[in-house]
Amino acid sequence: MALIRPIAEQDVDALIAMARESGIGVTSLPDNPELMKRKLARAVASFQQRLSPEEAHYIFVIQETPDGPPVGLCGIEARIGRDEVWYNYRVGEVIQASKALGLYRRTPTLFLSNDLTGATELGSLYLREPNRRNRNGSVLSKCRYLFLASFPNLFSQRVIAEMRGYSDAEGNSPFWDGLGRRFFNMEFSDADFLTGSGDKVFIAELLPKFPIYVPMLPRSAQDVISAVHPHTQPALAMLEAEGFRKNGYVDIFDAGPAVECELQRIGGVRRSDRVNARIVERVEKDSAVRPSWMISNERFSEFRAITATHIYRDGPTLELTPEQAEMLRITAGDPVRVMSINPEEAQDA
Repeated sequence: MALIRPIAEQDVDALIAMARESGIGVTSLPDNPELMKRKLARAVASFQQRLSPEEAHYIFVIQETPDGPPVGLCGIEARIGRDEVWYNYRVGEVIQASKALGLYRRTPTLFLSNDLTGATELGSLYLREPNRRNRNGSVLSKCRYLFLASFPNLFSQRVIAEMRGYSDAEGNSPFWDGLGRRFFNMEFSDADFLTGSGDKVFIAELLPKFPIYVPMLPRSAQDVISAVHPHTQPALAMLEAEGFRKNGYVDIFDAGPAVECELQRIGGVRRSDRVNARIVERVEKDSAVRPSWMISNERFSEFRAITATHIYRDGPTLELTPEQAEMLRITAGDPVRVMSINPEEAQDA
């Protein structure tokens, strides 16, 4: 039974270790201990409601057992672009036509934009390599839907996620080599580090503000626009299964796509149900079975979510064992949220 909870001050070493392991391209987890400590402090302050809702950044960690160490994390940025300008390229096109010459041409373009400012962002998803099993990745990603469903007024109706763009085994980005390098004499890994350290605005402000005609880029750069890193394909597939779709914006460094869904239309939000807990003594079924359900409390600062292989529901009441109730930090009669991990299992209670 996995446990998901808010990150805490004692998780600093685990956070720094995961940032170090995450590699090039995961800009939300730079290998910078001081920055990671500041990120942790901001998340703790967010859960303690010492920041305004617009400033909040929530980070959750997953433990494979109640007493185990954190083995992965994920985050929700309440509003992007509040503290620094948020840049993306908007993928568009220019139409050129001449009746006299009988020509009609559609040319794809990239235009530097701030259009996603104010959206809520799902980000910082990372799971340590040895723990990529037993649906941990899916659980970690989808626990955020329970939090969004419980506290929707804290977030924008526009929810996005930025996908890691394509780079090769050596960490080279064809898009950066074809565009960014023309304006900055640095490797993609260096630009990636600066981005994660908070210097993305400085770099973005030196990029051209006029539309970039895509056919003028090298073919290698054109081919990876809106493509994702191979390791990111499963994360993209999970988001698409929940209703997210590419929205026509890409990252300014690696051209990874942004995906978007209205908060109330996210699959996990829509199929989560608010019920009351009933605590009963019961022998659980085979714990070796992969989990199919997630259950969370609705306690903001002490948010907890757990996995379950089966649920026992009677209308508006959900039966929980004393162990489950203890992990969720609830008592009989408290409200909880239940959500199927797979959309097709939503009715199979």
